[in-house]
Amino acid sequence: MSTTASPAARPKSRLTPLRWLVVGHRWVGIVLCLFFAMWFATGAVMMFVPYPFLGDGARIAHIEPLRADQISVAPSAAVTEAGIVSPSRIRLLEVAGQALYVVNPPKGPQVAVSATTGKRVDGVTSEQAKVVGEHFAQTPVKDVSEPFDYDQWVVHHRFDRYRPLYRIDLADDAGTQLYVSQRSGEVIQRSTHFERSWNYVGAVLHWIYPTVLRKSWVTWDRTVWWLSLVGVAVTIAGIWLGIVRWRNQAKSGRGGMTPYRGWMKWHHIGGIVVAGFVFTWIFSGWLSMDHGRLFSTGDMSDAEASAYTGISPRDAAKAVTPELLRRMLPASELEVTALAGKAYVVARGAGSEPKVLAVGSATPASAFADSDIWAAVRAAWPGIKVDAPTPIPLDDIYARLRSTDGIGGDGVRVVVHDDSNSDVYVNPVTGKVIEVMDTSRRAYRWLYFGLHTLDFPFLSSNVIWKPLMLILLALGFAFCVTGVTIGWKRLMRKFSFRRA
Repeated sequence: MSTTASPAARPKSRLTPLRWLVVGHRWVGIVLCLFFAMWFATGAVMMFVPYPFLGDGARIAHIEPLRADQISVAPSAAVTEAGIVSPSRIRLLEVAGQALYVVNPPKGPQVAVSATTGKRVDGVTSEQAKVVGEHFAQTPVKDVSEPFDYDQWVVHHRFDRYRPLYRIDLADDAGTQLYVSQRSGEVIQRSTHFERSWNYVGAVLHWIYPTVLRKSWVTWDRTVWWLSLVGVAVTIAGIWLGIVRWRNQAKSGRGGMTPYRGWMKWHHIGGIVVAGFVFTWIFSGWLSMDHGRLFSTGDMSDAEASAYTGISPRDAAKAVTPELLRRMLPASELEVTALAGKAYVVARGAGSEPKVLAVGSATPASAFADSDIWAAVRAAWPGIKVDAPTPIPLDDIYARLRSTDGIGGDGVRVVVHDDSNSDVYVNPVTGKVIEVMDTSRRAYRWLYFGLHTLDFPFLSSNVIWKPLMLILLALGFAFCVTGVTIGWKRLMRKFSFRRA
């Protein structure tokens, strides 16, 4: 809320703290109201068209099945050939007719090694990428780009280990594009013309996600974090000034809620009416950029993760033979992993149910045993009471919120009786920890997901959620339009005065 109370000219006053607050809110608000209006409008778009995303399950379901005659090299030999001392992940998959080990370092680009020859593969060709794309989509390919590092739909840092990429245009009516890693031949992203078009006026604007900024994660993170924090400060200043003006008007005996007229009147009244929602929405939006600054991230620490697996992927690979891998077929992807000090092979894809085999066991299971998950969590939190794993209960509000970040209801929950009473959610098929929900993370859930998307239990599956959210976003947008209009008029007056 801004400053000019009446058409009568006022004498210049000295810059008291309140006056500084008025001036700061006025001029910083002129810029930020544009961002606020954009965030409210694009937030509505994102409710209907999310950012393109290809999940791990969809990726595996569409890739080629592995062939037994292609698997001749042991995974330990592939790790040695890859030259990665401490791999974080070891997988075997079929790419354009050849079986490849894909070895990930803790950080940096992944490396592919032929499972047939044992030689390092420097990458797939554009022709091989075309074969991958056609098999994945079961649709003819119209065009394959030259290898590149970034565009708008693969700018996230989670794609860094796959770069460079091929962009494949399919010959379909949806204008589908697939992104294939030149390093490993994996399809790692998929988008349609509809998604791309709407996301330019949705998520790309909302997240301030232009490629030139977002390809540097640190630059993007700090830019949006500080911009959002200034937005929080300006909102608090506006609420304070609005309340002060309202109280002064009430004390003056002149009647009405506001001393202002015209657009300033609607900005003041609108601010009082929607101040609570505007503040909580901007504040929670700022929290979306927290990334561990104030709250926990939901991940295990490096020490906990190491204790959870018990042995490294490299040591697990030493226990796995090509014969054992061939026994796990049919599958489209095999992963060598570890849990509670034991080596495992996880098989997924090729139209068959997932299989988990502990090295040394005769037959695979459909998932990791609860006893092994329990042992792994106990090792990660030594000396602390840990309850046995259970299916995620129906009343677990943290796993079953709308914005679950992948927890869902299909995993298992392990309660750790530490100071934070942590709940550890585990995917029983992969053995991976989905999230660690401690006290800090629970607070973050409510402050971010709850305040930003009204993701509360009583609204999670309620039909009124979407209309309610749209109404609030529309009110926030309308309020910001009053600020933009006031700012524009003020700037025009100032420039006109200078030209006169």
